[in-house]
Amino acid sequence: MRGVTFSQRGEPADVARVSDLPTAPEPGVADVRVSISLAPLHRGDLIGIEAAPDGTFAPRPLGSEGVGVITATGETVGSLRVGDRVSVFPAQGAWSQQITVPAEAAVAIPATVSDEVAAVTLVNGITSHLVLRAVDEVRTAAGAARNTPLIVSAPASAVGRLIVRQALDRGVPVIAVARTDRSAATVRSFFPEVAVVVTEHDGWQSRLREFAGDRGVPAIADAHGGDFVHEILPFLADAGTLVVWGDLAARPWMLSTSDLLMRELRVQAVSISRWMARPDDVKIAGRQAAVRLAEQWPELFSVYATYPLDRLRTAVEAVRANGTGTVLLRLN
Repeated sequence: MRGVTFSQRGEPADVARVSDLPTAPEPGVADVRVSISLAPLHRGDLIGIEAAPDGTFAPRPLGSEGVGVITATGETVGSLRVGDRVSVFPAQGAWSQQITVPAEAAVAIPATVSDEVAAVTLVNGITSHLVLRAVDEVRTAAGAARNTPLIVSAPASAVGRLIVRQALDRGVPVIAVARTDRSAATVRSFFPEVAVVVTEHDGWQSRLREFAGDRGVPAIADAHGGDFVHEILPFLADAGTLVVWGDLAARPWMLSTSDLLMRELRVQAVSISRWMARPDDVKIAGRQAAVRLAEQWPELFSVYATYPLDRLRTAVEAVRANGTGTVLLRLN
């Protein structure tokens, strides 16, 4: 069996290696073994390589999500069968031709959903669902009317598009804050009814104020981070909440305590890395929401390119080079 591992910290394109690996173990009583067809290369996977401890260590498998077919099940697994096509997450080692995971990490995928969409359904879908869950709680606590806008940054990203879609489905108006005209064009192609503000143009703050109103909005969903946090906070209403779900800028925030204190602003982080520690009902709702999005809005789960294992370096480099879709590895 072939798969991707790394054994030292470094540039992902340099240290990630295609290796011959032992066959995936037989499933335990509550496990399934899956033959992986496609697996996404998430930016978080690459960050894990760059943030690993110094020095060399035993090879670690890479990948966290994928789609494939069940080839074996444990004796207590009743809802899934051999031959079922499933998306898997969390699935350590998903950049391998076969993996064995707990059955609860595998979700049956409807036949109408393509492999390409199914490969990226869970991480992006669940993350967007968690963000909207947090936003809903903030808006309810603030007593916001349904027609009160939600500001969404990174609206052209894979998760950003899903956040916008779910907000619109709830009847909540969205103000999309894009960094470039290219991103803005992507947003408008999917959501022509959404107000878009482009921050690379002078006067964007005045335009955003026109949409957000003088009092601001109760919640902003942000994935940029960095200097942009200081720029976007003035558009929160007093006691409003910045719901943070990403860090595209990869730079520290430049805030003073007074930026938050005087107006009693709040910051709430949302991360899928803690999702598995949440109650079962939250996890079930997240999986169901993700699959429902994949069925209803497959065009929002766009794929930039698919590469075979022997083009791993090209695939890793493509993750950094594109901003329009997810990069996939073909395993089988």
